[in-house]
Amino acid sequence: MSRVKHFALDIAAAVTALTRLPLWRWVDIPKEHYTRAVYYWSLVGWITGSLTALVIYGAGQFLPPFLAVAVGFVFRILLTGAMHEDGLMDFFDGFGGGRSKEQILRIMKDSHSGAFAIIGFVCYAILWISLLGFLPPETAALAVMVGDPISKFVASNMPLLLPYARKEEESKMQVVYRDKPPKWLFILAAHFGLLPIIKWPEMGWWLLLFSAVAFFLLYGLMRRRLSGYTGDCLGATFLICEVTSLFAIWIFM
Repeated sequence: MSRVKHFALDIAAAVTALTRLPLWRWVDIPKEHYTRAVYYWSLVGWITGSLTALVIYGAGQFLPPFLAVAVGFVFRILLTGAMHEDGLMDFFDGFGGGRSKEQILRIMKDSHSGAFAIIGFVCYAILWISLLGFLPPETAALAVMVGDPISKFVASNMPLLLPYARKEEESKMQVVYRDKPPKWLFILAAHFGLLPIIKWPEMGWWLLLFSAVAFFLLYGLMRRRLSGYTGDCLGATFLICEVTSLFAIWIFM
C-alpha cells in the first residue's frame, strides 16, 4: 500500500469514526486504520469546527446571536451523531455514581442516563451556549473554528498517558487506539491542532492554555479513579476542555 493511500485511509477512518459523514459507503476501510483515528481528531476538528462556525455565522445574519449559537450547538451534535455528548453523559454518570473502578465502568456501559448525566449535560450546554451566545456571531464563529481543533488535539493525548481501561472487545467500536503512535503522527496531530491559532493569535494561545489545564485535571481524575481511559472519557475530555477554554475569551478579550 502506498503511503498516500495509507494516509488517506487513516483520515477516512477518523472522519467515519468521529462524525456522521458516511465515507464508509464509498471507501472500504480496514480495521487497523481505526486504531489511529484519535490522532487525526484535530484534523476532524477542522471539519466540525469550520462547519459549525459557518452555521453560527450564517444563522447570526438573521437570528439573535444567542439563538444562532444554539443552532450551531444542535448542528454540531447532529454532525457528530452526539457521540461526544453521549460520552460526556456516561462520564458524569460513571464518575458521579461509581465508587470503584468496576462500578464506574459498569455505570458508563449502562445505556440508561442517570441524574448525574442529565445534570452534567444541561450544565455543559448552558455554559457552551452562554459563553458564545453573548459574543458577536463573527467572534463566536471564530472561537469555535479555532477552539474545536485545539481542544480535540489536547484530548487526543489521553491515550498517550493512560492505558485503555476495558478489554478491546468491550469497546463500542471494537477497537483500542494505539498508545504508542509514530512520532510523525503526533507531529501531524499537533500541526492540525495548533495551526488554527494563526487565525486568532491574540486569543488562540489562551484557548490552548485553558484547554490544557482542564486536560491535566481530568487526567489526574481518571488516573486516580479509573487507572485508564475509555472512549466515553475521551469525548468528555474534549467537551470539557473546549468549554473551559471559552472562559479565556471573557477573561482576556
